[in-house]
Amino acid sequence: MSSPTISQLLQNDGIWQASQKNNLRLAMSTGYAELDRQLHYSGWPQGAISELLLSHNGIGEIRLLSPLLARLNQKPGYITWVNPPYLPYAPALVNQRLKLDKQVIVKTSTVQETIWAAQQAMASTASSAVLVWLPKKVLGNEIRKLSLAAKAGKCWGILLRHQSLSQQSSPATLRVILQVRQQKHLLSIIKQPGGWSGQQISLELFPERINWNPFDVKYWPVFSPEKPQVRTPQMEISPTAKQPQWLFELQQKSMCFSEAIIDKSQRTIRSVDRPKQPYH
Repeated sequence: MSSPTISQLLQNDGIWQASQKNNLRLAMSTGYAELDRQLHYSGWPQGAISELLLSHNGIGEIRLLSPLLARLNQKPGYITWVNPPYLPYAPALVNQRLKLDKQVIVKTSTVQETIWAAQQAMASTASSAVLVWLPKKVLGNEIRKLSLAAKAGKCWGILLRHQSLSQQSSPATLRVILQVRQQKHLLSIIKQPGGWSGQQISLELFPERINWNPFDVKYWPVFSPEKPQVRTPQMEISPTAKQPQWLFELQQKSMCFSEAIIDKSQRTIRSVDRPKQPYH
């Protein structure tokens, strides 16, 4: 059996040459023209793993991925969410044109279960995209397993991990840091196929905020607990403008309460019940 020639080896889509752009890999647009221009394949790569590195969850990562997920929802296959930190908000998904009946949520208890569930979902061809939330302690060979599974299933694999892992090497094909700076989202591409990395893009992921009218601080709701006023016999009763004098006198004469009498000589306290006095 003859060994493959250099030209045959260079046809492998896993090999990139700096002198030319490899157009063999498939990709789907991110939905953001400025980001597509900075990605050498003009979108999220198919059959590969893309990493989103976040400072914390909920900073706009789902809004960034929603154009891709909405397009994939129009095709056969499910969107599988593996171990999300929060339950996805259904009205928000519908607002981003995602079909609820094509969302599959998988909750796991251990890292091993998370890797196994994601690997099965990617390789099964039943999922067009698989979103996986991974903890910090995940080895590179486990991500390599997911990469092979995504390639076998020809799906879009998205790993959501902490930003502190950006200095560590990863088998992921595409790695992007997502940050929030001055109410805008800054994306830093630290690894991508088909070319050099290091690009930075500023995106407005929530353009509807320009229509939000902030209220002055004096209109903000403030919690101030108020104790209910308890009416006791010791409270003074005074007639009001809407209360006639005869009703005021009736209330004073009809009050019944207990009186504590202190006998200083005996150093005792005895209670005297004053009977209700009828008003004639």
